Amino acid sequence: MKTLRFLAAESFVSSGQSAQENISSLSHNLYPLLFKAAYVQEEAVLLHDLVQTWPLPQLNLKRLLGPTADCQLDLTSRTCRICLVAVLTGLRDYVLSPQTTYAKSLRLFDLTGLQDLERQLCKCGKTLGRWARTEVLTRMCYEVMVAMQAGTAALSAFDEQVDVHLDAFVTGRSYEVVLRALLLRHHCPLKMHCVTLRADSLSVKNLVYFLRLAEPEGLQKLEVVHNVHLEAAHLEVILSHLDFKELRSLTLPARALDVRRLGADDTETLGVLGDLLSKLTHLRELCLDFSTLTAHLRKLLSPLNTPLQSLELANCALTAVDMAYLANSLHSEHLVRLDLSGHEVADLFPNTFRKLLQRCSGTLSSLSLEECGLEDEHLEMFLVALAPCNGLQELKILGNPLSLASLRSIFNMLAQRFPALRYVELPVPRDCYPENVTYPLDDSTLAQYDRDKFAEARAELVGILEQAGKGHVEVCTPLFGAYDPDINETSNELGVFMVNSFRDVVGTFMGAINEVGERRERRMAEGYAEGTDDESDKV
Repeated sequence: MKTLRFLAAESFVSSGQSAQENISSLSHNLYPLLFKAAYVQEEAVLLHDLVQTWPLPQLNLKRLLGPTADCQLDLTSRTCRICLVAVLTGLRDYVLSPQTTYAKSLRLFDLTGLQDLERQLCKCGKTLGRWARTEVLTRMCYEVMVAMQAGTAALSAFDEQVDVHLDAFVTGRSYEVVLRALLLRHHCPLKMHCVTLRADSLSVKNLVYFLRLAEPEGLQKLEVVHNVHLEAAHLEVILSHLDFKELRSLTLPARALDVRRLGADDTETLGVLGDLLSKLTHLRELCLDFSTLTAHLRKLLSPLNTPLQSLELANCALTAVDMAYLANSLHSEHLVRLDLSGHEVADLFPNTFRKLLQRCSGTLSSLSLEECGLEDEHLEMFLVALAPCNGLQELKILGNPLSLASLRSIFNMLAQRFPALRYVELPVPRDCYPENVTYPLDDSTLAQYDRDKFAEARAELVGILEQAGKGHVEVCTPLFGAYDPDINETSNELGVFMVNSFRDVVGTFMGAINEVGERRERRMAEGYAEGTDDESDKV
């Protein structure tokens, strides 16, 4: 819904050249209204000019693009490349230009809180993702410094100081340029501050150096993912030497913690890490997917004095001992998001699993149980365990060998309960696969199901929700994983990294083979020489 004020703003924005010429005559309190109207209309030139002449102390994109009294549209997920580049170049020119109608008062430019989606609704259809936003902002910092050194900037630029908050994404390809921008921060009017940081395809050494420069005391979210070979000892050094006062969310790469790699002298390492994590008093989210924590979960989590609200433990090889601890822990009554994918909860620890869901039923909104071996025989246990979670919003049960009949029972329950439900990841019913398939399914088998049969089954299950007035619930089956905008944005780089890693492994392997071959040839040659000497002695 749009008010008359917003409709008038859209009319002004669409006037083109006239709007640009009359910006200097606008009242300062109209800037936020016109900014959103220009963003809706994708008027890049006007967006640039509005930011260049911004008269207010703050420019917060999330607030400007989110629902407002004049326009309920939420544009925080419309990361339009044309618009965002215009906004960032406008910020650069704000610093470099002399003041016009209003005195320069901008002190905070907040680029955080934007969401990247798979499909963009903007006219250009092109997105400026988190990695690209980090890169463009870095370039703007450089261009400001170059202009100041060349003497083409206004004198006021030397007195400007604008704090720029962003959700940063750094990979091996962008590491050097972003690092230099942080090193130059004290000399540049645009003071770049990382509120959240995602790091991928970096060496541990580069990660630690970057964290030191990125002001870890102000960091709220840290994601170290995929191609960063972080281990327990590295994490201990990072947490011991850097002060993460505001850290609320921590994601570690796969196999970062692996009790199998810990020797007899390292048995207390997880306890030490737990003590270090306990010092992060704002920590609420912890992702440990694909770390092997067998029988050691208590050591890691029990030192924490503040309860976690999000805990992701997919494929962590947990035992009944770990689940018993978790079900009775401080965290269980506060969990909003829980991921236990890759654990056969119904076979290994059905009672503690049921108790855990009972304990977190008052807060739980997202539950992931992918590839947990849930079969038809476990249906009753699963429904009983799930029933108390009345606030559930998301349910992910991909990869479980459930028949259509069992899925029908689950969807009937979803239709009757859970008023806040909005997202379900539906597995392909076992009936749609050949009878001889075995679970978990490998990639070659995953897509070999009866499409027509699945379409009928899905239509029936979605129909159950629609009949209960829940047609708004999104039901999807992302067999090869849900869309990840960060991976999508840097897929080429990750692919190159993986290929190079593979080449290194192959090169090492071939080198070892060649070395073995050379040693064998030397031994054969030595044996032949000794045999020749023996024959000579006999003669």
